[in-house]
Amino acid sequence: MSAAPDEKDGRPPAPGAPSAGTGGLEEDLERLAVPSHSLFEGAGSTPEALRGTHRANPLSILAEALKLASGLMAIVAFGLAGDFFSGDLGALSKLVLSAVIIFAACLPLSFAVWRAKTWELTAEGVRLCWGLGWGPFSRRSLTIPYDHIHTVSMNSSLLDRIFGLMVLDLDTGAAASEGDASKIAGLRAGEADALRAELFRRRHAASGQVPEGEKNASAGNAPSNVPTAERPLATFSLTGRKLALAAASQMSAGSQALALVVLLVNGANQLIEWGLLDVVGRGEELLAGISPAIVPAVLVFLAIALLLGAAVSFVVNLVRYAGYRVKRYADRVVVEHGLLSRSSRTLVVGRVQHVAVRQGIIRQLIGYAEVTAQVVSTPGEKDGEPSGSVLLHPFIRMDEADAFLAEVLPDYAGVLGRVELGRLGPVARRRAVVRAVIWWPFATAIFLGAHWLFGFSGLLESAAWLLSPLLVAATVLGAVLLVGLIVDALRAWSAARYGHTARELVLVTGGLTRLTVIAPRARLQRMEARANPFQRRAGVATLSVRTASSSTEGLELRDLPASAADELLSWYRPRG
Repeated sequence: MSAAPDEKDGRPPAPGAPSAGTGGLEEDLERLAVPSHSLFEGAGSTPEALRGTHRANPLSILAEALKLASGLMAIVAFGLAGDFFSGDLGALSKLVLSAVIIFAACLPLSFAVWRAKTWELTAEGVRLCWGLGWGPFSRRSLTIPYDHIHTVSMNSSLLDRIFGLMVLDLDTGAAASEGDASKIAGLRAGEADALRAELFRRRHAASGQVPEGEKNASAGNAPSNVPTAERPLATFSLTGRKLALAAASQMSAGSQALALVVLLVNGANQLIEWGLLDVVGRGEELLAGISPAIVPAVLVFLAIALLLGAAVSFVVNLVRYAGYRVKRYADRVVVEHGLLSRSSRTLVVGRVQHVAVRQGIIRQLIGYAEVTAQVVSTPGEKDGEPSGSVLLHPFIRMDEADAFLAEVLPDYAGVLGRVELGRLGPVARRRAVVRAVIWWPFATAIFLGAHWLFGFSGLLESAAWLLSPLLVAATVLGAVLLVGLIVDALRAWSAARYGHTARELVLVTGGLTRLTVIAPRARLQRMEARANPFQRRAGVATLSVRTASSSTEGLELRDLPASAADELLSWYRPRG
């Protein structure tokens, strides 16, 4: 059994000792928010407690009623906002009365849903039933075979954590029409852990791959014997310093600042509609009063927006990565992270389709990356990231990525160290720059046409106080965007790589965000090399590959030499 490396000094910890960084405030808060014992059928951590038909914990009735009521209350509060700003204290009593009525109406609906939804472990699989049994709410059921389960996610929102509840999401990679039907909600922490372990024990038995120490487990409808506690083969976590660096290096200040500006603009527009901000017909007067300081004011505003955006992004990432742990067992990997909203995802090692190593611009400079595993999953979002993407490590040195993969996903170990990668030629650089600037003449023509139209219609003269600054700002932003696109194209060309070992394909793509993909040949479902007339003339082609994962990011490389594309196709074709 390999031990987890210690985050402090690089040495493996003593057997049985917790990995570095697993203690701390976030875990104490987690233990307080999510009790380790179940209120359902006594000790929820024993397999015997999983017999028969089950419903969610009764506390979920209150939790779901509060969730439903909070959404409706937000609408009511927004409608009464004008009364609040005008000083009408009676709006508060209306809000409280509305909250009581809405919650009272949501409570029986939540009870009916709780009463109708059940789950049961059968010999064929886990059976989920829902529906009230009348009208459009007819009774339905779904049986998920144990050996069809690819990943199991255990999530807990902030409200759920207050009640000590968790949601188990069984992902089979089937059609998105399953929706919430494959989720088991309202579990206490002990139940969720026991159910997840039992699902994997029965999956092993169904596939004939029962791990050592669990061979006595039953795969039928009868409960399993209590197995020997399975210890992880490797455990990784983040120290407080690396947690802070991970959050800081993943900041998206620009997008957060843009969201802040949009929020302020919408807020100002709402104040104008409520009559609290009177600017109608006073545009030229206001501009004349602030014109000497308009440029410094705009620069200061943008600087403050960027700083606030960076702070918000840092806090969001800190909360997201807090309490990160990854545990590797014989056949599965368990990844946990999140402080306010806790996420725990378990993926079957054999279901991983490809691995992606991602580096933003900051992480490229300091030599760190994020490692994710792509699995078969329904399209959509889960815990703030694509549902088919499982975060394996949020912040690891590039020169330690191979060692990490050797512990967590051994099938992908050593690939980055032994693969020989080819580079794109000068023609690819020229084509990348052309693609980056080809929109500029069209945008310039549209801009000049709009300027002429405003001048011809007289609108430019009547609203020059507003349109002139907007046109100047659009010009500056367009120039900045053009430069940024050219820089990104040149960086993407410089970083692009392609190559393969005997069994794995490696592609490196992206400029400001660099993505290194490792895809085993056995997982590739399709490889295609295509070339348009311009590419054929330049002697290049676009390589596109696909796995069973819904993610296609990083699986396409433009303008590699046509001879290299043919060589990769020959490598991919079946032997013999």
